[in-house]
Amino acid sequence: MKTVKAYHPLIMTTHKFILIQTITLIITGLPFFSKTFSFLAYYVGYPASVVLKNNEPLVTGLMIFRTLHWLSGFLLAVTSLIFAIVMLRRLKELSIWPEKWGISAIKDGIKQMKLHYVENKPAKFGKYNIGQKAAAWAMYFFVTVLIVTGFILVYKSIYAGALELRTAELVSTIHSFSFVMLGFILITHILFALLPSNLLAFKAMFQTGEMSIDHIKKHHIYWYERLKKQNIIKEENKEEK
Repeated sequence: MKTVKAYHPLIMTTHKFILIQTITLIITGLPFFSKTFSFLAYYVGYPASVVLKNNEPLVTGLMIFRTLHWLSGFLLAVTSLIFAIVMLRRLKELSIWPEKWGISAIKDGIKQMKLHYVENKPAKFGKYNIGQKAAAWAMYFFVTVLIVTGFILVYKSIYAGALELRTAELVSTIHSFSFVMLGFILITHILFALLPSNLLAFKAMFQTGEMSIDHIKKHHIYWYERLKKQNIIKEENKEEK
């Protein structure tokens, strides 16, 4: 079976790392988002409080979660910044840009998603469909907002009184809203990625880095045409012979 490289090792590694850090960020942020999730900090803090002999499992758990939250946020910020700088030189070539622009293109993109996910028929996609592209841009936006507001809140925690109360509340509200949106987008993204129709793309991203030409031609026609123009498929075919 003839294949082409679908994802560069750097993209695959960064995708995995950012996914882990984002999940860690969300889980460790839950007890601070709502007291409903305080039990998570309690169960994590209980063994630590026994070792420390402070008899304060919740307080200890919150300290651990806050430290992990700050650390994962910092690592996510550094990773995202490095990845963005590396990708800047290929900005116009990235597959997250629409193949077509306009309202009609959006309607057609939704129609193609319905064909693919609901009717289980071949659809006209690029490397990513309109839903994946929208999710990617939304995640970039909310991760950026989370990082910026997160650093402001950390600064506020270290330097008490550094922000006015109204400003601090506004930043906290924006941070919480972005937290909820990122969680929703990530869960949706994972659920769609695990669908049988996305199995080959999932394996390509997390295992092989490659995808068969036949699959690309059938399910990602715009990407297929782009690879033909770049002579990538022709080069692969020559190598196979």
